[in-house]
Amino acid sequence: MERNLCLAFAGLFLLLFFGMAWFGVSSVARRLDMTHMESNFRAAEEARHGGRKKFAAQAYRAAVVKYRRGLSRGGYYPVKSGESLTAGNCYWQRRQPRAALQCYEEGLRCEPFSISLLSSLGSCAYHLGESEKALVALEKSSSIYPLKKEMRLLLRKLRTAKPGEGK
Repeated sequence: MERNLCLAFAGLFLLLFFGMAWFGVSSVARRLDMTHMESNFRAAEEARHGGRKKFAAQAYRAAVVKYRRGLSRGGYYPVKSGESLTAGNCYWQRRQPRAALQCYEEGLRCEPFSISLLSSLGSCAYHLGESEKALVALEKSSSIYPLKKEMRLLLRKLRTAKPGEGK
């Protein structure tokens, strides 16, 4: 009887060990994907500013692939708003504003007072013709911290426009 109990506990601990190992490996793999995404984004930005558009497009595409793969992984990984901002900016550069808007909104769920996310969401929503959403985001951002000049102009334009008009 005692031997069976020991074997049962040994089996349970072995199962727990393998479960925790899988969990840890998945968590590290997810973090690695997000780090690669951020690295690809930085490389793409440098290439874009350096006039190497083809390389920049490839790096943005690689960043989006890493972001999607990172999201599909299991394990524990705290969602960080900076990664949502980076992914949204990648989608924006790839001319996928709907996906960018979703990333900005996801980031705002984690950090609702992020000025960068609010400004990006406002600009993206404006370009998609969602004036009301853009106005709310830019006003919230402006109430937290003064906006950049181009955002102030956009906010002024949105305040004077009638709701539902868009651009």
